[in-house]
Amino acid sequence: MIKKLLFGFVLILTLVSIACADQPVKSDTPRSLTIVSVVPVKDEIYAAVSIEFPKAWTNPQFTLEVNGKPARMRQRSGGFSEDRNMADFLFIPVKTEKQSVTVKTVIDGKRVDAKSSFDWKPAPFITIIGHTGDREIIMAREKLTVAAANVTDVKMFFNGKEVHPRPSAGDIQTLSFDSAWRKGKNVLTVNADKLDGGIIAKNFTFFDLGDGGTLPPGQTAVLLYGQEGSKSGPFYDVRIEGDAIAALRDTRVRRDLIDKDGWIVSEVWLARELRAQKEGMSKVRIFVKTHFLQKMELEKEFSITVADR
Repeated sequence: MIKKLLFGFVLILTLVSIACADQPVKSDTPRSLTIVSVVPVKDEIYAAVSIEFPKAWTNPQFTLEVNGKPARMRQRSGGFSEDRNMADFLFIPVKTEKQSVTVKTVIDGKRVDAKSSFDWKPAPFITIIGHTGDREIIMAREKLTVAAANVTDVKMFFNGKEVHPRPSAGDIQTLSFDSAWRKGKNVLTVNADKLDGGIIAKNFTFFDLGDGGTLPPGQTAVLLYGQEGSKSGPFYDVRIEGDAIAALRDTRVRRDLIDKDGWIVSEVWLARELRAQKEGMSKVRIFVKTHFLQKMELEKEFSITVADR
């Protein structure tokens, strides 16, 4: 009897072992460094490489090579799950279609790397730093700086006159010049050659409404009045007195900046689109509450004159 029971128990264990052996092992836990994807970043000059690595690794330091050469990168985002860490890094691809990407690190004295490849088509990029240039009402006359990438032979014209700033070196050219502002409408035109042989041209429009500057009837303009904040603030209130100007809509716009490490970053600003509807003058007051526990305070006050000149 005992022999039969032992035989049956062994038989059951054997069958269970065989059944388990036929099942695939569900384990996609990364045992090393893995490149998940390499993709262009829409409307920008960068690409993003996404990686995964074991959660047991403590503060690994990564480096990047593109087509066999060291490349600058910066972390854009990161995360983790129960069994892995994840990170996304931005970098500037080289100006060739085929890109090989290698991410490297050192763990316990041993070099670990992962490789991938992707196709890249350098897109022409021209922006104006710290401004939108979309019918923008300026608050102060200042230098303008243009940033350009993936283009050559950049030419700039401010109010029809060519300006000749010296471009900076590097993957991103910056060109700054003292702007000869005039009252009312100002236009900056930037022309450049694309890497594929075509031409790109961009116009940036500003309105200087101080010292007698005016808007003609029917003209629209955009007032940027504050950087978007959090649920705690800041909060804004834009008040218009007088019927020369009408508010059309509130919107959000992006302004490009260059940070201290030379990367182009964007920030979101709150804006109000205005329309000059009749000759006369309207007063604009911008109030700000820096924190929800504080009171609204007047931050700026100025007048806009509408005249058919």
